[in-house]
Amino acid sequence: MKQTEGVLDGRTLGRLDRWRNARALFIRPEGGEVERAVAQAFGRRWVRAQVYGRARRLLMETDPAAFLQSLHERLGSLADRVRVAPDDPGLTKWDSLGNLAPLPRARTEVRSLWLADILRHGDFYAKFQPIADLSTGDAIGYEGLLRARADSANHPSAEMFPAARALRVERPFETLSWSCIVESADRLPAESRLFVNVNPQLLALEPDGLSDLWRAIDVSTFSASRVTLDLVEVENVESLAGLSSAVQAARERGAQVALDDVTSPYRAIQCCEAFHPEWVKVDWEITRGVARDPRRRSILKSLGRLARHFSFGLIAEGVENGDDLEVCAASGVVAAQGYFVGRPSPEPAPPEALFRRWVDVHRQVRTPEPEGSANGAEDEQRAS
Repeated sequence: MKQTEGVLDGRTLGRLDRWRNARALFIRPEGGEVERAVAQAFGRRWVRAQVYGRARRLLMETDPAAFLQSLHERLGSLADRVRVAPDDPGLTKWDSLGNLAPLPRARTEVRSLWLADILRHGDFYAKFQPIADLSTGDAIGYEGLLRARADSANHPSAEMFPAARALRVERPFETLSWSCIVESADRLPAESRLFVNVNPQLLALEPDGLSDLWRAIDVSTFSASRVTLDLVEVENVESLAGLSSAVQAARERGAQVALDDVTSPYRAIQCCEAFHPEWVKVDWEITRGVARDPRRRSILKSLGRLARHFSFGLIAEGVENGDDLEVCAASGVVAAQGYFVGRPSPEPAPPEALFRRWVDVHRQVRTPEPEGSANGAEDEQRAS
């Protein structure tokens, strides 16, 4: 499913091609005569590099050996008065910040050019991972996840979105993700919700930043009332006020709100007061291994108390075994997501049989440990 139109326009492609082909040299002419000769020979590609003092940087789009030969041809005897760094210009790479970097340490912009190739020639598609109710074992919804195929390799969202940020195409790439996921959402079981990842930092800068999502939904057969905005890494947003209008507009369309990747009870309080989310998803860094980690159990119990206070559903992400899930259930978690529940799949699948057996065994909902119990007090003490 190719939907790359609008992500890489002509200007962006030109910039990325320059990154791909260019190398950089830092040269220090000895004397004003040499500096003027180099400037005249190389024109606009001859740029001041303040951080290197009097040295200048020169962007090359030719083979390093050919450049050095050209330098002597253009400057004649003056070329002997130019010092070039490094000694082997073939080992350097130009990056978007204008820095000189050895190829093994090339900056993220250069390392992310693989995504530009996928946007040109690859194939994007959606996978859906179930989020299941711990009391019934049924899926309450599915998180839509963008995937890409290129040269027989599959790339997950965790690789693509940081690369899109490095290439400065984060906003149009997120729009591409929404379109791909919404177009495939008609595969979901009736009545199940679609959790759509949304970058709240972009919404804070663009109050109407969800307009592309609503347009994709309007031309599809999927209802906005079945959408849950999964605000990823919302804890990293400096100002929550800028998200208010976008969240309010989503609610007017019937959508719900979830806070994703939550790790801090304190920050969760601020977000809950600002957005009143229907769901809060506990990051896998807290839930994975929680059965063996008193500090993680303490954080999870704090989030469970917040869930009761703010009346949101607490979802555990990254659940991979029954022991961790049992601790989550005892701490106030009402739904779970992870390989123990179900793996992402292009065709939305019901929760795994192993998870359903766990639910059958724990059908009787366990009461969370009372505050002040021996184990609870011990966890709190260890976490402090």
